[in-house]
Amino acid sequence: MLLLARVRMTLLTMGEASLAIIGVSFFTFGKVRSLSLQSLFTCLPQHVREGVRAMYKRGSHRTARGRKSLKMKARTKRYFAAVAGRWDRMREDFFHETIADSIVKASDVKPHSTVVDVGCGTGFLTQRFAELAQDTGKIVGVDLSPSMLKVAADNLARRGLRQSVEFRVGDAEDLPVEDGFADAVVGNMILHHCPRPKQAISEMARVLKQGGRLAVADLEKHDEMWLRKEMADRWLGFELARVKKWFEAAGLEDVRVELARTKCCGISLRGRKAEIGIFIASGTKPKPPT
Repeated sequence: MLLLARVRMTLLTMGEASLAIIGVSFFTFGKVRSLSLQSLFTCLPQHVREGVRAMYKRGSHRTARGRKSLKMKARTKRYFAAVAGRWDRMREDFFHETIADSIVKASDVKPHSTVVDVGCGTGFLTQRFAELAQDTGKIVGVDLSPSMLKVAADNLARRGLRQSVEFRVGDAEDLPVEDGFADAVVGNMILHHCPRPKQAISEMARVLKQGGRLAVADLEKHDEMWLRKEMADRWLGFELARVKKWFEAAGLEDVRVELARTKCCGISLRGRKAEIGIFIASGTKPKPPT
């Protein structure tokens, strides 16, 4: 019940526009305060209920480690809510759009594919995969921030790409997606915001179909401490060998972790310039032996 009470509080703070993006009707929103917790739960979309069940099963809201993780995610959520309106401009300064091409290539997506974009933000990758879908595929964008998802929905609507895309508010470590759902799972700069990046990779592998591909881009290990305070980064990048082990531990095969040809560039509030290597990690969920 404590977890459901927190869900109620989250819904109340999101507002009707953000709730509409994830499929919660205005009627349900109007009943958020008055319905019992159990009745409220039954009114929520299936993917939201699945996320709540997953959190309850893991007990992440009860343990000390879980509470610390939730605090970190709350800080990340606040940060992206604050920058959502200007994130697209900020992102252009950080990395070149060719990183999307590298992720598309590593994911081996076809026009009819079902793709989950984890940590989709304002739709940088989502847009690219929606263009590839050609009305025959399906894209699900998942992000912790309703504010970022609202911008993403507006961005895709302006480009006439909204029809093939569904947005879900969700946690990379507890994805609101069923097992074996996607032909490909992708993500860009999501792992360094996750308290438990290994768990996030495991979750991404879980929602893959057999034979599906996981492809993510993130930062090579670095020492730019200012990114923790100014950009809400949890991790200062990763060692490539460690990421490879996480992919293999998630049961993926044909794992590759390679440096991209572009770097992440940024300038701190105090004028410190940074150029950080970007890696592309990919792997395949094995098919059963024939």
